[in-house]
Amino acid sequence: MSKSYHPDGWTVLKFTDNGIVIYKIFATWRWDNDRWRLSSGANDLSGLMRVGDEFIWPQASGSVYHLPIDGEHCSTLYQSAVFDNIQEKCINENIEYEILNLRDYAGLN
Repeated sequence: MSKSYHPDGWTVLKFTDNGIVIYKIFATWRWDNDRWRLSSGANDLSGLMRVGDEFIWPQASGSVYHLPIDGEHCSTLYQSAVFDNIQEKCINENIEYEILNLRDYAGLN
């Protein structure tokens, strides 16, 4: 049985490590004690679907994220600091990363 996540904020990161690409969601719940979660990831964007006012995206673990379109790049100061730490770790470990604007990929802009 897959787990379903409904964050109110989120950012998609594309990681490339030794030629292997994985897309992960940095999900945030700003109104729920500053919770955050980094998804297990997906190998590509092919499973991404737009349904109404959200994106639905299954991840490698079997969990499914429901991402409100207007929640892209939304986070609290604390969550932004966590996100900065993730980016710093990538730099320290020579892992390439890119912050995606999913709206661009879904033709919303």
